[in-house]
Amino acid sequence: MRMFQLLASLWIAIAAQAVLADSPSAIGALRVACAQDAQRLCSGVQSGGGRILACLKAHKDQLSPQCRQAAAQASNQGSTSATTNDPGVTTAANPATAPSPAAGSPPVKAKRAAATPGSYLLLKQVEVIDPGMDKVQAALPAYHLLLPTDWKLVGTVKFGGGQSGCFADLFALVITATSADGSTKFQTAPDYTWQYADDPAVMKSLKDPNRRSLGASNKPCKVAKPMKAEDYFRQNVLTLFPSGTSVVSVEPFPELNEIVRQRLGMQPGEGGNGPDRTEAIRARLAFNKDGKDQEEWIGLVVETKISSFGRGSFYNSHALSLVALTAPKGKLDANDKLFKVIVGSIRPEPQWVKYSDGELTKLYQAEARKNAVMDQIYAKLQQQAISDIQEVTANQQRGSNVSAMRTDQNIRNVQTYRDPGTGRTMELSNLYDNAWYNKDANQYVMSDDPNFKASGALSGNWTELQVVTPSP
Repeated sequence: MRMFQLLASLWIAIAAQAVLADSPSAIGALRVACAQDAQRLCSGVQSGGGRILACLKAHKDQLSPQCRQAAAQASNQGSTSATTNDPGVTTAANPATAPSPAAGSPPVKAKRAAATPGSYLLLKQVEVIDPGMDKVQAALPAYHLLLPTDWKLVGTVKFGGGQSGCFADLFALVITATSADGSTKFQTAPDYTWQYADDPAVMKSLKDPNRRSLGASNKPCKVAKPMKAEDYFRQNVLTLFPSGTSVVSVEPFPELNEIVRQRLGMQPGEGGNGPDRTEAIRARLAFNKDGKDQEEWIGLVVETKISSFGRGSFYNSHALSLVALTAPKGKLDANDKLFKVIVGSIRPEPQWVKYSDGELTKLYQAEARKNAVMDQIYAKLQQQAISDIQEVTANQQRGSNVSAMRTDQNIRNVQTYRDPGTGRTMELSNLYDNAWYNKDANQYVMSDDPNFKASGALSGNWTELQVVTPSP
């Protein structure tokens, strides 16, 4: 009976508040643990606004043991955080700098009473351009993402900009987005690839200096054992921070994990087992830079693809989607939702993906031909890399059924919206209840305030977007 009472109180709190104070890891674990329950019990319910969680509450007697356990753990964490101070919400008086309502907010009733009608997050869609490779390819839009309207973006795709020599890292996405006052910053870093094999003969080929200069500037493709995401963070990322940096916490980041799995054409899930594994973490850091106390989130995913090769296994590991948000001390929690909105909005452009994958395939094919005579093992490794690229493309095109797609969206904190005027659909964050689009300025507004109307609060041609069932 006590378990059901915990569940009931948890569903109500989350449905109204979206996240429990200071417990993003608990919420992430809850989404993953209850994903199958949501698909089984609530497949006809639209996501967003706490509707899925309300449905689960209504079916609390039918929940799986893992969902109940995650709910109890989240409820226990949430009970210790209900007294956290509310950093406040942004109102229409300051739309351009509108950060998301804080993850550390008190219970929803107190927050609703304190909120000023017209609170919202005003966003713009921006593009990151690949300038092309020495006139081989004209400039192409490579990625798009959402940022607050007054943030400044500096972003590009730099060919050969990664630190590794593996072909997979040749197209390096580099983004720095900064708030108007310069106090808050969002950044990405290039992917990083490394390889390992159990078979001594394969390892000999991997380490042969005559065949390891693969990438830009003759950098070698690193040979090292596969590692956990936290180990990669501590060995390769933490060392870049100032002396005295403190690691406050390291927690799973299931939303980022699902974003990467979708991008790679994988089925939704934990990703910890099987031949193609993914693991995502979010680390919280505290440090002093230039005399200022700052806090930062670092998110990253480590993917390890394991295949039989020679007399053992071949491990192709990638550190992907390394993202960070930096804020002054005491301001990081107030930007929790904003961080997730930005991360969830980053999308590669299909035309650019086709171009970049095609270029990588050509490079691997040339390497395979070059080494076919002197090293059959190495040539086969290049052919396998080509097969991996083609498999990802095929998986992405194959799609999935609607119920699985809805579950995947719930885990990634997104939902599908439709512009009723044009019929165009888009994925936006489900951390807010309502959304509007201004086609004249390519801007989006998202709000939790039931009294907010974009057309009444802002100038421009605003259309209220409709939540729709995603299509595979």
